[in-house]
Amino acid sequence: MIDWTYIQANFDWLGHIVEALCIAAVVGLFFCLVFERRVAVLMGLAFAAGHFHGREKRDYEVSVHMAPPHLEAYKMWRWSFDQMTDFWPTAIVLFLLAVLFYRWQRRRG
Repeated sequence: MIDWTYIQANFDWLGHIVEALCIAAVVGLFFCLVFERRVAVLMGLAFAAGHFHGREKRDYEVSVHMAPPHLEAYKMWRWSFDQMTDFWPTAIVLFLLAVLFYRWQRRRG
């Protein structure tokens, strides 16, 4: 039997990365209808990173009873450890994938 509370407590960040990759794929596929593939993939990755930033900002606003949207919530150093570890690993992975994809596409010509 899988201990989901253990996974939630220790690997929540990994679930956010998987979710972000799925969001990036869906949005990227949608943008392929309008833009060239390279641009669409990068837009999907950027969209997913923005989605997670907005979600963690909103979670911070709710946790400190701040009426959103509030500029003070952009001060990410005030976010809780859980909010930080939900956002930063996801953002770093998406950024690295965008850089790698961009470099790979440039090499291909």
